Amino acid sequence: MAKSNAASRLSFALTAHWWQHRLAVPALLLLTLALGALAWQCHIMVDTTHNHRNTLSAASIQVLQHLPGTIEITAFCSNSPYKGRYFRKSITSLLQRYQYLHADLRVQFIDPATAPTLAREQQVKKEGEMIIRYRGQEKRMYLPYTEEAFTNVLLQLQHGERAPLLFASGQGETALDNTSASGGSQLAQAMQAAGLQVLANTALTTVASKDKPLPTLVLAGATRAYTPAQAATIQAHLAQGGNLVWLVDSAQTQGLQALAEWLGLNISPGMVIDPANRQFDIPLHALSTQHYAAQGPTQDFALRTFFDEAHAIQRMRQPNDTWRTLPLVAAAEHGWASARYRPGQSTAPPVFHPETDIQGPATVMLALEKNLATGERQRILIIGSRQFFTNSQLERGGNLALSMQSLRWVVNNQPSVSLAVTPLRDSVIALPAKQTWLILLFNGFQFGLPALLLWAGWLSWRRKQRV
Repeated sequence: MAKSNAASRLSFALTAHWWQHRLAVPALLLLTLALGALAWQCHIMVDTTHNHRNTLSAASIQVLQHLPGTIEITAFCSNSPYKGRYFRKSITSLLQRYQYLHADLRVQFIDPATAPTLAREQQVKKEGEMIIRYRGQEKRMYLPYTEEAFTNVLLQLQHGERAPLLFASGQGETALDNTSASGGSQLAQAMQAAGLQVLANTALTTVASKDKPLPTLVLAGATRAYTPAQAATIQAHLAQGGNLVWLVDSAQTQGLQALAEWLGLNISPGMVIDPANRQFDIPLHALSTQHYAAQGPTQDFALRTFFDEAHAIQRMRQPNDTWRTLPLVAAAEHGWASARYRPGQSTAPPVFHPETDIQGPATVMLALEKNLATGERQRILIIGSRQFFTNSQLERGGNLALSMQSLRWVVNNQPSVSLAVTPLRDSVIALPAKQTWLILLFNGFQFGLPALLLWAGWLSWRRKQRV
């Protein structure tokens, strides 16, 4: 009998498994806690996809390396269980890849419903809009949340930090420190809020420089003619590859006829008028428009803008031309650029004169762009109304928004990053064409598979009971 009991205990010891030991459960709990503590302290990210779709490209990594310091991102997304959470999940999945390589990239989510005042102050127009800030610079981003789009925003922030806007003074230009209707204080505040570097009240004699990169020169509507020396300085700035924003009156009035000819521009000496304004009791020279080109700073722009006392801008194709001409804004579809019209001088209905007038619609905003040897783009923006940057004009419609969008476009002239799209492998599921097979496949996964698992579990339980 004793031999039989000893044999049974030996048999049980030989067949027992380690997880049946009384210390197995406490040991597993301790091991789990240790692994959890290790995971809390150590962060390891591994891209296990076949074509490394979740790994940043070499171009994005290079951009991050040239952005030391804090990058702040504020995303305005609601807490709704559908749309809001979709935005939050998409933004988080994109930015986690950048945070892994840039430790000081901070992300904050704000619900516009709980912070409406902040959303209005930041001029948030869409849910899911992101505001990216870096060293005083600010950029906005919306769908699509892709690596290429976000990397290009970072590139613009990097370049915008070192490309100031230099506002010339001395010839009656709009003064940024002037709070009257003819001043530009509203534009100055908007540029400061957007993080643009501005050098105001600068004499043209200090513009010419051999330092790189060159500032963007802004001629904000001169009312007196520039001297020949000043005009030569402006042309030398362009010859060196500098950018220019020019609010024209007429080339002759501002003393820049030689500059206009050098650029191949034809600026109408007379103003653009729209006879259709008479039915609304509006001056003929007070133009309003929503006709924008889908390129440059007017890409996706839809707000109504107003141009007073505007001049038409034309540019014919030049031989061996290195400039790309971008007509941006058109106005006075049923009007023309009149050589005889003067505000307040005549009450008689205007008449179109084919020999001196230019039939509308007239281009009142035009840009020039060309590639430089450095890889950057040289940009020139010509606005047909010299009053466009004044406080009285910026208060109307989308003038302020168009002004800021245009200035950002001129300043951010660095080449963008184009990333190759990595195709997904096995991303297409071929389903049967017949409805009968589709029903069988669907019901098989929904009901058949759970039933099979239950049946397998029941068989395993029965086998243990028999033993």
